[in-house]
Amino acid sequence: MKTINDLFILEGMKDAVVLAGHRGLTRNVQTVNISDTPDVINFLTENQLLLTTGYAFKDDPESFCELIKQMHDLNCSGLVIKISRFFRQLPIEVKLLADELAFPIIDLPTSHTLGEVSRHILNYLNDHKAEQLYYALHVQKEFSNMLIKGYSLGALLEQLGHLLARPALLLNHRGEIIAQSNDFLKESTKEIKREILQKVKEDLPAAREGTAFSIPSREHQSFSTFPVQTKRQYPSMLVIYDSLTLPYPSSQMAIEQAGNVISFTIIKEQAIEENSRLLKNNFFSDLIEMKIHSDEEIFNRSNYYGLQKDMENICVVCTIDAQGETYETLQLYEKKVGELHNTVYDQLEDEIINENLEATLFTKGKYFVMILQFPKYGDEEINRITQFLENAQANFNGDFTLSFGVSHSAPSLKEIPNVYHQAVEAILTGYEHHLKGFVKFYKTKDLEELLKSLPRKDLKALYENTLKSLAYPKSKEEQELVKTIEVYLDAQCEISETSRKLFVHRNTVKYRIEKIEELLNCSLRDPADSLRVRVALVIGSILLEEQEAFK
Repeated sequence: MKTINDLFILEGMKDAVVLAGHRGLTRNVQTVNISDTPDVINFLTENQLLLTTGYAFKDDPESFCELIKQMHDLNCSGLVIKISRFFRQLPIEVKLLADELAFPIIDLPTSHTLGEVSRHILNYLNDHKAEQLYYALHVQKEFSNMLIKGYSLGALLEQLGHLLARPALLLNHRGEIIAQSNDFLKESTKEIKREILQKVKEDLPAAREGTAFSIPSREHQSFSTFPVQTKRQYPSMLVIYDSLTLPYPSSQMAIEQAGNVISFTIIKEQAIEENSRLLKNNFFSDLIEMKIHSDEEIFNRSNYYGLQKDMENICVVCTIDAQGETYETLQLYEKKVGELHNTVYDQLEDEIINENLEATLFTKGKYFVMILQFPKYGDEEINRITQFLENAQANFNGDFTLSFGVSHSAPSLKEIPNVYHQAVEAILTGYEHHLKGFVKFYKTKDLEELLKSLPRKDLKALYENTLKSLAYPKSKEEQELVKTIEVYLDAQCEISETSRKLFVHRNTVKYRIEKIEELLNCSLRDPADSLRVRVALVIGSILLEEQEAFK
């Protein structure tokens, strides 16, 4: 059987005010009677709610009190009265008596007729399905109108809290507050709100699916979460305080309708956010491609997106490791790839927030790009970045792995293009070594690495043009001359040191050097000629190494 408390979700009754007898709101209601006659008690029965204007008692508080006593003795449910029609206020003696007997007296607004309210209550009591449908349509209409008029998430939460007579919160997928009803802005609910947020974050997966949690500091008190689907991989969450005491099913319908409208509102805001993200990425592309020429514009636009001057800038590039040679081998539909891209973006954003890093996230093509900023950059910062990236890899819930390339630091925002290319090069180096799920820091290439990146025909031409007949030594004398070049250059062109290392006389070294310079048409003491010969010798070792590998 329904109680008077249950009726306050209905049209008309939800705007009513309890004037007296609050303790009696748990009285059962089985039927409704409408009457303004003085002898109405003769027509009332147990568990019956009386709706009246009070006209028969407008000048007779004593008879009004007698009616209250008789209804209480008969175990009637209570009395709903339009107090402003014939009374300025409820007579004090009537109020005191009703409070003493715990007999509820409820003021009905004049904007609702007794017949209308009676119909709603009787439908609710006698035909649940009809009333459920009516209530669902009413709630849907109310929230849809708010959506069309562009109400904020805060206004939607406040309306939901009003419909349910319960405080309400809206949390994002991380368990952070997006909006809240006014009840949760009060100082008295501050501790409850803190406990709710803590419980949600302790078990985010369960909270996202929708479940009930108990509140540690309050015995028999709880709250429930309801998922709100958006364009993101994980849903946002509606939180309703003391939800288990809500009457079913009208409250459930209100939550579902509110959830749908809130979902649309969030999706609309996400579309606006994606447009802002596009502008941010366009700025980053302009910066990388050096299309911004003014230092002042670089600083101003960078500052708008959270990048500060006079900081050490480190670029971290992230990619999703493909299952084959190209993204096409993932065999995913375009929508699937887009969802995967958004998922990675959201998770990287979450990791930045969780680690409390000064970082701005961009995208460029298939790369996710983070610009991290530190007042200074040393071993401690390197360890922090490494730990941050390893956590991001471990927390990634997708079917694919993530790899990261990390640049050197740059003290100026103008140098961000350089550190970006360093981070990309670090990523590509990892893939050249057939790695997956790696974190690779950029390393400046030495001479041998740089030469290996050049076309082999160019290397061979430089080698042969520099060493001429000594490029491919055949006789013992030619081999000795090549060895003498290597040792002589390593000894910084010192005759005595060269003779000592080769175990030959100084004059022998002089003779060989003269012959070498004649064959190569150069001077080994000349810096330019010396550098050219040194590079040729390195090329010779590269070519020999490759020749040995193919045998």
